[in-house]
Amino acid sequence: MMKTIISKLRSMSIKRKLMLIMMTASTVGLLLISAAFVTYELFTFQQSMTRDFSTLAQTIGNQSTAAVTYDDKAAAEEILGALSANGHIVAACIYKDGRVFAQYPRRTAAADAPPAKPEINVSRFENNHLTLFRQVVPNGDSTVVIYLKSDLLELHERLMRYAGIIILFILLSSGVTFLCSVLLQRIISKPILDLAETARAVSIERNYALRAVKQGDDELGELIDGFNEMLGQIQQRDAALQNAHTRLEKRVEERTRDLQLEFVERERAQVALEQQLTRISLLNQITHVVSERQDLARILQVVLRQLEDHLPVDLGMMCLYDPEGDRLVVAALREKDPKLAGKLNLSLDGTLILAESGLAMCKNGKTVYLSDTTQVAAVLPQKLVAAGMRSAVAVPLTVEDKLFGVLTVARVTADSFSSGECEFLRMLSDHVALAAHQARLHNELESAYNELRQTQQAVMQQDRLRALGQMASGIAHDINNALSPVVGFSELLLQYEPNLSQSAKKQLNYIRTAGGDVAHIVARLREFYRRRDDLDPMVGIDLNRLVEQVIDMTRPRWRDIPQGKGIMVEMQPQLSTELPTLVGIETEVREALINLILNAVDAMPYGGKLSVQTRVGGVGFDGDNMPTLAVLEVSDTGVGMDEETRRRCLEPFFSKKGKRGTGMGLAMVYGVMERHEGKIEIESELGKGTLVRLIFPLRRDVESAAISNQDPVTPASMHILCIDDEPLVREFLKELLEADGHMVQVADGGETGIHAFQQAAERKRPFDVVITDLGMPFLDGRQVAKALKSEAPKTPIIMLTGWGAFMKSDGDVPEHVDAILSKPPRSRELRETLAKLRSK
Repeated sequence: MMKTIISKLRSMSIKRKLMLIMMTASTVGLLLISAAFVTYELFTFQQSMTRDFSTLAQTIGNQSTAAVTYDDKAAAEEILGALSANGHIVAACIYKDGRVFAQYPRRTAAADAPPAKPEINVSRFENNHLTLFRQVVPNGDSTVVIYLKSDLLELHERLMRYAGIIILFILLSSGVTFLCSVLLQRIISKPILDLAETARAVSIERNYALRAVKQGDDELGELIDGFNEMLGQIQQRDAALQNAHTRLEKRVEERTRDLQLEFVERERAQVALEQQLTRISLLNQITHVVSERQDLARILQVVLRQLEDHLPVDLGMMCLYDPEGDRLVVAALREKDPKLAGKLNLSLDGTLILAESGLAMCKNGKTVYLSDTTQVAAVLPQKLVAAGMRSAVAVPLTVEDKLFGVLTVARVTADSFSSGECEFLRMLSDHVALAAHQARLHNELESAYNELRQTQQAVMQQDRLRALGQMASGIAHDINNALSPVVGFSELLLQYEPNLSQSAKKQLNYIRTAGGDVAHIVARLREFYRRRDDLDPMVGIDLNRLVEQVIDMTRPRWRDIPQGKGIMVEMQPQLSTELPTLVGIETEVREALINLILNAVDAMPYGGKLSVQTRVGGVGFDGDNMPTLAVLEVSDTGVGMDEETRRRCLEPFFSKKGKRGTGMGLAMVYGVMERHEGKIEIESELGKGTLVRLIFPLRRDVESAAISNQDPVTPASMHILCIDDEPLVREFLKELLEADGHMVQVADGGETGIHAFQQAAERKRPFDVVITDLGMPFLDGRQVAKALKSEAPKTPIIMLTGWGAFMKSDGDVPEHVDAILSKPPRSRELRETLAKLRSK
């Protein structure tokens, strides 16, 4: 675009150019002066506007001192309402002690709403608005900040007026300048036009006696004098050229005789050139064929075949250079006469020591020509003699000035390679070396691509985990509903059946614990793609008791099942009596220990010893001699791991168990240790077993983190409505609450529950508490809670749902619900919630 404009300007007449220059200079000067004036006005207006608003903010602050001091919000808003007289103020606010005390107008759009927190003594222009904060110190102790926000319409209007004035002034000035330029440009343009007319006449008429008329003593006058002088010199030279023409004709006749002699010499050169063109065509053909291939071996074979057919040669060989052994490795070999093939004593992948081969000069990038192989005592020439080859050429293949390989061609006739053929082979070697190098790079790139594809597969696995975690919220409700009777009725049996045997109580405890762990695992499925909240509860754990519990729970795997196969696994617990209470998440620590024990059993297919040990840390003690670390070790005498397996065993999806393993066991243990700010150490050797060491930090806030073992106080008898579409859950809730002395009525759905609630209110026996499920047909728990709160706003509503853990972690508490409990329901948690709601 710029080149086109410049070309058009150059093609304009000098008269127009002079007028354009004067007009442009005048206009640019006016624009610069106008820009300076507008900039100064804009700067002074902003300063003036800031000062005015600062004064207005101080005035508002002084007027609102009494209202702020006595917390009279209405008076403060009335003071702010006076700002309506200024149509440019879009928002105003009074902050007291960092919070909004009063604002103008009372309802504003989200974009004009005052900030939640004030700034101190700040003013700025942003987003076509002036924003100002001014701190006012009233007589009281409170801190008061005045906030004002105004639009810039007044500034914009002023700028529009300035723009109109400037445009009008520029138009008038341009008119005057145009008239002046029309009159003044003739002083320069007329002499130039006369000079141009004279030059045109000389060019057409070839009359060098013409002269231009001088009109002044300025630079144009000097130009006209120079032009006239030039015409005089041309007139003299024209006569001299006429004489030279005669002499030139004689010299042409002499030169013609010389050219006839040169023609004979050119015919001989043309024959040599045709040979060179033939070789270049062959070079181009070989280069084209090579470029279509990416396999190094095929490239080398194609080159040798083309040389055999078109150069031609009786033997061709490609060797790749091995810098570590300083040797040549045969990569391709072709012999025209099959009868001589066995006499060469070389084959693919055969090697030649470079120093002994007779081709050592190739390492320095030089071509080796053997005019008579019988006269050279090196290894390769002697092998060629044995195969009947009397002459050979070896050219180096170099890439980036480094030897890549050697191309060797031979013929049965001595001294049969011309200098032109040697030069052709040298040119060919550069192309072959580059193609071979690119083929090797292609193979390396293909390997890198395969590695990238494997990495992409790992990413896809991670995406599957994300999908698994997101699916967890969908299946949590059904799983927790199924677990509710298991956990609930086991608790009821433990609490209200005193005649149970110790073995039965122990097994019921295992059922209750396993059911709770399953519910916790379902909630943890989302942790594959979601980080744990720092506020997740951590309680005091008796690590020794937890170890004993896990050993009992896993006894079928390490004792009963192996014994049924004639295999003996010996369990050796070693528990320290000095171990303090560990603060952590009991379910996760138990799950990690179960994983380690089961892995150890799998690593001993023929039996062995399995040891579980607890102890305090051997390093790092505080000044009060209290231990700072708790150590849990699980060791076995199984098959062990090699170094590569030990290094990768914590990676997700890495497993040596085949179809029996998922590769997630140790990865989950690692995640547990990360969440507990601990670390995991693994010692293993093939055939000598494995030791896994879990190191937990000991916190000093054990007592505050631990959950009290005392049962909550059972609230007084209450009239409770339980709404759930699962019959077993309804039955468990009814039995549990009635055992605590409550009167319970159950409903199998949302509509039935609302009807029962209304009937109880009509009978003047309203319910004290309503417990409802979330996921139910027709009317879900949110709709039930909304309907019941509209009729009895003070009646507490507890939502008992399989999605409880997800809703708590996401902060998704329904508007009309007073408390959320997770399924399977725990009697302790239910009693605590009822007691808390009763006390309100």
